[in-house]
Amino acid sequence: MPLSAVHDTIDDIPENFRELYTEKNGKFELTGIAGVKSQADVDRLQTALQKEREDHKTAKGKFEIWGDLDHEEVMSKLDRIPELEAAAADKLDEAGIEEIVTRRTEGTIKSQMAPLERQIANLSKERDEAVGLVSQFQEKETKRAIHDNVRAELTKAKVIPEAQEDALMLAERIFEVQEDGAIVTKDNVGVTPGITADAWLVDIQEKRPHWWGTSSGGGAAGGRNQSGMGFANNPWSPDHWNLTKQGQIMKEHGSEKAAQMAQAAGSKVGATRPTPKK
Repeated sequence: MPLSAVHDTIDDIPENFRELYTEKNGKFELTGIAGVKSQADVDRLQTALQKEREDHKTAKGKFEIWGDLDHEEVMSKLDRIPELEAAAADKLDEAGIEEIVTRRTEGTIKSQMAPLERQIANLSKERDEAVGLVSQFQEKETKRAIHDNVRAELTKAKVIPEAQEDALMLAERIFEVQEDGAIVTKDNVGVTPGITADAWLVDIQEKRPHWWGTSSGGGAAGGRNQSGMGFANNPWSPDHWNLTKQGQIMKEHGSEKAAQMAQAAGSKVGATRPTPKK
């Protein structure tokens, strides 16, 4: 008996080929050969295509009555229906005529304004979407600029790689990009305001010693003690006041760096004694 794509009973299939067939809807369909489509598969596809054609034909028939009418023109006419109904209900005496004229004028204005109002609504929506996209782009650019700036200072300050992600997340919250492009700490965020990333790292080292490894003394941070801006202890702070080291920083790194370190400690260059602790 020749093999067919579909058999009515399992007995119609030679025994050696029965494993190639699967029972579906009371029939046995050939499914064990890759790429072979059964007649049932073809029938289902043709049924789906026929349904899609019929749905398309039905939808097309519904819209044929509109012909070449423009949708804006149709909406404008629909907007005038309340005006026309109101006019039809009035009596044609002098007062009624005056009221009709008034209503018609108002209706005309309304019908003319309706398309404009819809257009304004669409433009407002597009504007809001554009503003949202610009805002998202600006936020991403600000975040990128802060990350690039702080990451460079983290590398200079020898912050360990494992701690840099933590430092960057904190930097996103406390730093801002000013109009001139300067990246400094914000006001009222728990750190000294207006300082750059290198001064912030000096200011925060005592609070986050683990960023430099297990020790903030002679270990991971010890290599920073030769850099001027990388002292483990800020020489302008009340706990580590040191005029000799202040002078060394001024000589090796200039007054701007020294002023940033002094500001981070709540002091200033030229002070003769540390600022009392609050």
